[in-house]
Amino acid sequence: MAAVGAVAALVLVLVVALPLALTHRQDLPLERFYGDAAVSLVSRVLGGDAPNPLANDSRAITTGRTAYTGSCAVCHGAKGDGHGVFGPTTYPDATDFTTDTAKSKTDAQLFWIVKNGLGFTAMPAFGTQYKDADIWAMVAYIRHLQRGSASALAIPEPTLAQLAAADPSVSRQTRGAAIYFALGCHLCHGPEGDAPGDLSIRGRIETEIVRKGDDRGMPAYGKELISDADLADLEAYLLRFAAVPSSPD
Repeated sequence: MAAVGAVAALVLVLVVALPLALTHRQDLPLERFYGDAAVSLVSRVLGGDAPNPLANDSRAITTGRTAYTGSCAVCHGAKGDGHGVFGPTTYPDATDFTTDTAKSKTDAQLFWIVKNGLGFTAMPAFGTQYKDADIWAMVAYIRHLQRGSASALAIPEPTLAQLAAADPSVSRQTRGAAIYFALGCHLCHGPEGDAPGDLSIRGRIETEIVRKGDDRGMPAYGKELISDADLADLEAYLLRFAAVPSSPD
């Protein structure tokens, strides 16, 4: 009877509980408190207590701002308040870094969360795309956001015409455009490489950086994220505006 009961309970979990969990969009009593406590415990135990080696490095703040703008702001917002385009639409919603709960986490905890991500949330792991130094730089920039001493980057947004032209069924160039937007390249570099300052890639097409990343906050995209064929198509799109001068600061 005990075995039958255990099997019945398992069936109920698989057939009823898990599907309901997928549609769950509102906090149950104490659920938010439990979630925050669980994240704090896991990140503290697994993240250790190492200080941020780049906490006072001004160049790291610039690197961190670039990486944050391209990979984090879409959810956490340019100001770190959780009001990015997708931040309020996920469940749980994106963390507001300006809250006391977020501020209370150590640099090592934030580093661990960014690197490893969090299961059952929308927080992805960036450990395969960013070097540890870049993640520490992102943490340093988050601290600047929390202190209100950071200035957000103004990246041009794509127009409807630019998005409509990103058609993977027309040509190599339009396939490259579709890849460019799908990978989120425009979040840092603008829809046509026309971001301000150092984020502009007009006139300096370096597709090898896509594979390797660099120390300016550019993540690395391995073949599991973009194949050689897709990279070639991406280059065809980048060459479209390679000769156009960079945007001024």
